[in-house]
Amino acid sequence: MGDYAGNGLGATGDFGGSSCPAAIGHPCAFGGINPNAPAIGMLSPVGRSVYDGLQMKWTDNVKSPFKGSTGLNFTASYSLSNFSNTGGGVRAGSPVTSASGDQDFIVPALDNSNVNRYFGQSTLDRTHQISFGGYLDMRYGIQIGMIGHFYSPFSTTPTVPNTGNGAGEIFRTDFTGDGTTQDPMPGVHVGSFDRGINAGNINGLISNYNATVAGQPTPAGNVLIQNGLMTAAQLVTLGGVAPPVPLAPPGQVNEGWMRTMDMTLAWTYTIKERLTLRPSVGFFNVLNFANFDLPESMMSGLLTGSTGSINGTNYAGAFVNRVGVGTGVYSLGSPRTIEFALKLTF
Repeated sequence: MGDYAGNGLGATGDFGGSSCPAAIGHPCAFGGINPNAPAIGMLSPVGRSVYDGLQMKWTDNVKSPFKGSTGLNFTASYSLSNFSNTGGGVRAGSPVTSASGDQDFIVPALDNSNVNRYFGQSTLDRTHQISFGGYLDMRYGIQIGMIGHFYSPFSTTPTVPNTGNGAGEIFRTDFTGDGTTQDPMPGVHVGSFDRGINAGNINGLISNYNATVAGQPTPAGNVLIQNGLMTAAQLVTLGGVAPPVPLAPPGQVNEGWMRTMDMTLAWTYTIKERLTLRPSVGFFNVLNFANFDLPESMMSGLLTGSTGSINGTNYAGAFVNRVGVGTGVYSLGSPRTIEFALKLTF
């Protein structure tokens, strides 16, 4: 298909977005309304973003709640929400993760003809968010502090990968005929995985796709067939049809919850009123929860069947997406870290 596309059967996207005549000397089969016009990138705020949420907070401040204590301050909050948006495309072969749905980074449209075609849960959506924290003052200058976060998983978009990695991809993964490739799997929307589709039923979705879509011509391929340029059998032989997708392995996992709890223990000692000594020890992720699938390390929605994807990752493989040690104490959800401190105030 790359050879055919290189000789005019493809689209402007096969040549880095440049116009077909300038690139190869004659028009492309799919050159757009005006194939002589060079491609000009346009940024337009035409997507849609909606956040609905129920947010609750409880705060309590108690003096001497029990014997030996002098004060207690505690806050807990809960958010039940739905964050939906248009989502965005990524470069061919790139992981489909939270970054591909982060509207702050000006993501390209998933469908050039209808930018809201795949509107659904953002890949940065968390349905449940529970946070709590506070501190307890004890006699003799002892203070115990705590803060915790428990967030439900992100979502991701099941996406058929660019298998050809070259020209002519509109004949393989452009399911809507709009010119974009590496489209979401037909029948899904943005953020479908872990929002209706999950590790337990994803093979049903894939099996249905393989039975009804894989091996069939895309809209671009149907144009060739309808104009008598190629037959469906020839397109199959050339690899110019929708590709099959591998099934998920036994034990496929979902995206993970984010769980962490930090605790500090400090002692304040005053020397001659103007000098205060405060040694402390802090435990970040004190229970050492293993966290997976934060924005920078989540499973990809690209259905390659490889480790790290939503159809290629069992529990053992999920450790490629485990949150690492990070830098110092600034990586939320990283393995347990202990910090010793000594503060002198004068």
